[in-house]
Amino acid sequence: MPPRILREPPFTEVVINVFSYRLNPPIRQVGFCGTGILLTRPFFHHMKIRLLMDEFFQYLATLHPLSDEIRAALVGRCHRFSFRKNVPLLRTGEPCDWMAFIENGLVKCCYDISGGQERIICFLRAGEITCATSSFHALAPSRLSIVALDETVIRKISRVEAEAIAEKYPVFHTHLRKITELQSSQLEQHYLLQAESAKARLAQLPTLCGWMLKDKRIKQYMIADYLGVDRATVSRWKR
Repeated sequence: MPPRILREPPFTEVVINVFSYRLNPPIRQVGFCGTGILLTRPFFHHMKIRLLMDEFFQYLATLHPLSDEIRAALVGRCHRFSFRKNVPLLRTGEPCDWMAFIENGLVKCCYDISGGQERIICFLRAGEITCATSSFHALAPSRLSIVALDETVIRKISRVEAEAIAEKYPVFHTHLRKITELQSSQLEQHYLLQAESAKARLAQLPTLCGWMLKDKRIKQYMIADYLGVDRATVSRWKR
């Protein structure tokens, strides 16, 4: 089933200064803010999208200061998609020409191994970025898949659009680099974990990712696939 493209919800109310404006689509309405500036429906719609993207902006600002110009450039270039549980955001072999901020839900990044099994690199929750970084930068088919583990809503920006913003505002390259560093760190942690013995991997789990043990969406077999150990081993460890 293809992902559902979410239309931005109608802007029913905006508060600017001390004035409240109610808009009833599709009627075009106007109003005046405290400074006496005429406001039209497109203005309100633009403001609504910015409010919806506020969490994404906050995330980017934790990586590097985010200017108002870059915020404005991102509005309209980031599109919302919804995925049902167990539906792939990215399939192995597809080029990952996008990156996405998870607004709601949970995803796993994984790859296939022999015997028809999979190895999970990481779980990503709301407030994090998901992307198959190597595919994104090389424009090559992805060796990874990204799958929704819950009803998941993402805000996606294409590689082309991200590069267009970075070309106009070079400091945005820093944000993209920071995202790549985080993705690389997750991959490195996964590889280092696989080098440990099964017993050592289990011992590190509460420290590395204790939240996984508490999140009911992450099943016991998924933890086993993340650690790279037998599922029965995890079952015995949890008891």
